Amino acid sequence: MPRTCGELATGEAARGGATGTLWPMSGLFRRKKPLPADEAPELPASPRRGSGGDPSTAFFDGSQTSYITGDRERDSSRVRLLIDSLREVSGQHAPDDLLESMVDRAVQVVGAERGMLFTRGDDGLPSLRVGRAANATDLPKDSTWSKSEIEGVMETGKSVCKRADDGAKFDPSQSMINLNIRSVMCVPLKYQDVLEGAIYVDARASERPFQKSDLRFFEAFADMLSIIWTNRRVMEERMKSERMQRDLELVSEIQGNLFPGAELRSDWLSMCGRVIPATEAGGDYFDFFKTKNNRIAMAVGDVSGHGAGPALFMSGARAYLRAYSQALESPRRIMRRLNGHLSGDMGDDMFMSMFLCVVDPETRQFLYANAGHPKPILVHGGTRALEDYKRTGMALGVEAHADWEERGPYKLEPGDTVVMFTDGVLEMRRGDEQYGRERLGESILRHVDKSAVELLNGIIEDTINWAGLSGPAEDDVTVAVLRADA
Repeated sequence: MPRTCGELATGEAARGGATGTLWPMSGLFRRKKPLPADEAPELPASPRRGSGGDPSTAFFDGSQTSYITGDRERDSSRVRLLIDSLREVSGQHAPDDLLESMVDRAVQVVGAERGMLFTRGDDGLPSLRVGRAANATDLPKDSTWSKSEIEGVMETGKSVCKRADDGAKFDPSQSMINLNIRSVMCVPLKYQDVLEGAIYVDARASERPFQKSDLRFFEAFADMLSIIWTNRRVMEERMKSERMQRDLELVSEIQGNLFPGAELRSDWLSMCGRVIPATEAGGDYFDFFKTKNNRIAMAVGDVSGHGAGPALFMSGARAYLRAYSQALESPRRIMRRLNGHLSGDMGDDMFMSMFLCVVDPETRQFLYANAGHPKPILVHGGTRALEDYKRTGMALGVEAHADWEERGPYKLEPGDTVVMFTDGVLEMRRGDEQYGRERLGESILRHVDKSAVELLNGIIEDTINWAGLSGPAEDDVTVAVLRADA
């Protein structure tokens, strides 16, 4: 079972040596009389530094106890400094403040003059993130350091401690000689065998050179910093994800409010529709609204892609479509105006398909234009025969000067029903098989004698039940119905 900082003991103390065992008392340590050798507890085996495994044991590997020397004052001072440093670092919330605090405390705990934190750049080489002096200020931008030591640590994951009196082992660069740097340490920042970066400290000849015990203490500190840093990033990523989720939910709510909330009914006409997005926000669209001269327009569209981007374009297209419909009543002319805006706003890989029809409630005349959209299905009221409303031009947003053919006018007879939909219906999958137009036509005929709303719901239920869906579909699903009731 892992022991707390207050229960750390040296191997020598555990064997009953003269140094004794350290026991907690008011946050410090006092010395207890050593146990006889045959009664001394045996320390459990600990994983080696950087060996991964259970995160709960990461604070208690061999490197965290190796700096305990048996010198009461020195050990107590180091443990207090370690705990205070970790408390301060853990209290930093802003990412930049956290890194600066990590380096400031690293300089302090080993008595260095400078400290630097490195991560891997886009080119895979060490990149300086933070450089700090012993007085807790930023290092000059033209500061230099031992690049060979940094690169070696980040390549091998092994710590280094070098001093000028090491002779051949110490090979400073000219810049280090100019700065009189005579002692360096560099340790990796690792968490569960993942190398996140490295912390480097150095000192001049006028300062006490680093010892091996300093390196062990520095490693222990770096191990704990790695855990704090990793946990903080995980928390920030989770918070960012939660914020994005809330934003998408807000977009979804706003988008839902843009669709008609209830069926439109007149003396002889019914219109209704439903959008089921694959994600919180989608690019499918349906709408009905009045145009010039009190005619009624109905539209179904689909912006390529999924998510917030297509949802924004859909919202813009809706606004333009409604605005132009107040001055125009021709589907072709409305399409051309709408396309002029969308082609300038959309990227090369985006487009919007749309079926737009306009109905005159007085004459029952029906006009339409189809911009690259899946062909709606007309069910003739008298014969129950099915007919497709073909495409009359390319999708919107592809070509700025595109044009569309306008079909009609056709007279809507009693019982005539137009079913509009997006490709999410036709491409609904069950294994390798798609739902397709044939099944859709069968579903329409199965429910066509019902009300417009019941027909709409029946089509959607048939599609979902066929696919066996228990969650969201792969694509947005939209169905809209226009029915001549009498």
